[in-house]
Amino acid sequence: MIDNIINLKNNALQFNYFSDEPENDWIPLGNISDGIFYKPTLVRYPYLAQDDKLIKLDNKEQIDINPFNFIIQENQAERSFINQKPHDFVVSENFLEFSSGTPVLEIRTKNYKGQWQPWQAILGEFNIYRTLKTMGKIYLRSPIETELERFKELFEIRYSGTLVLSYFKDVTIMGDDGIIKTFSTNTRQIEFVPDSDNPCWDFEDRVRSWNDFIAKYHSYDSNGNRI
Repeated sequence: MIDNIINLKNNALQFNYFSDEPENDWIPLGNISDGIFYKPTLVRYPYLAQDDKLIKLDNKEQIDINPFNFIIQENQAERSFINQKPHDFVVSENFLEFSSGTPVLEIRTKNYKGQWQPWQAILGEFNIYRTLKTMGKIYLRSPIETELERFKELFEIRYSGTLVLSYFKDVTIMGDDGIIKTFSTNTRQIEFVPDSDNPCWDFEDRVRSWNDFIAKYHSYDSNGNRI
């Protein structure tokens, strides 16, 4: 046995949306028709957690991971707060600038009471990591494949539509659900676009679209928990 050989294991799940079925190395998260696919991958990072041991790489391997900000509420009456590592998972978008035509996904997580939180927009391809905190430092768990079922218990992802940017950089999501949506650039929470200035969209159609939006994004059970 050679002691100085280290077999690195996947430490990230790479997610993307495909309108058509992609090549074989992509795995469907749910139904193939949903268009959400993932594949395990290894990203450069100075520390890896492997077989309950911490392995430090040299500094050339270091990259910055920018966590996606999740909006969390304890209940409907409490003010929301930001959580960058809900349930010790980190979601990180791979690009900082986006153009019209970028696929928009919606992602949500549960709070510590197990209640689903609002849907938020995440743009384009992104990575998911599972973290391990020890001795005051945070490391990445590997192999990441063992964390997938836990992730699926606590997070949901679905396709929202295509990003459309106006000349003035106004954001619209055009999907196939008939609802004109946008999202807050501060919180990424999905929001309704009334488009009341559009003379071609009459009042009845706007009310119908609003009701469809409420049914899709703001439905609650008899206990006040989001469905």
